[in-house]
Amino acid sequence: MLSASAWAQESNTLVMQAEQCRAITGRLERLACFDHVFQTPVDEVASAPKQNVPPSWQRAMQAAGGSDAAMVLVTEGEGKGSNAWVTLKALNRTTRFEHDAKPILMMSCIDNLSRVELALPSSVDDARIQVSVANAPPEYLRSDDSGVLMSSARGIPAIEMMKSMARAPRLVLRSNAPFADGLQFDAGELNDALSALRERCGW
Repeated sequence: MLSASAWAQESNTLVMQAEQCRAITGRLERLACFDHVFQTPVDEVASAPKQNVPPSWQRAMQAAGGSDAAMVLVTEGEGKGSNAWVTLKALNRTTRFEHDAKPILMMSCIDNLSRVELALPSSVDDARIQVSVANAPPEYLRSDDSGVLMSSARGIPAIEMMKSMARAPRLVLRSNAPFADGLQFDAGELNDALSALRERCGW
């Protein structure tokens, strides 16, 4: 049995830890934090939402979340047939997401398919949005089932988008969706990073 003072101290510790969890912007990361603090059975609660999050979203968040750099290049293996992806974290001080969480723009060559994706800190209702960069023709990004990932068409449309995105040191998205319009990214080293994708996807 805990004494009254010990119980009060433990309760205060839990409250402080829970307050720290509230500051986490990512939905899944915040849930995992609360599970840890309150010792929720993880197999019953935390694993269910993760199954609905696409692997591309996980790649983007893990790459960008593990570094303070504006751009991160990740490779798996060498040469054609292996995988590589580049993430760019939005530079905007304010965003349309809670706590001004930053969307992640990801360009990738996965399983010999080129793609451009926008990983979002939390889900949106838009099924499809229009985006354009560097005065290039607009392209459509489609949402996945969970609403946290917007994806371009694969292959040539994605490659053309990547080329447009690498033309200037500062990449600005224009979109009919308020959460994406005006997002800015540091693309100063993007062209060099894309060489890893070119090599693997053969463009």
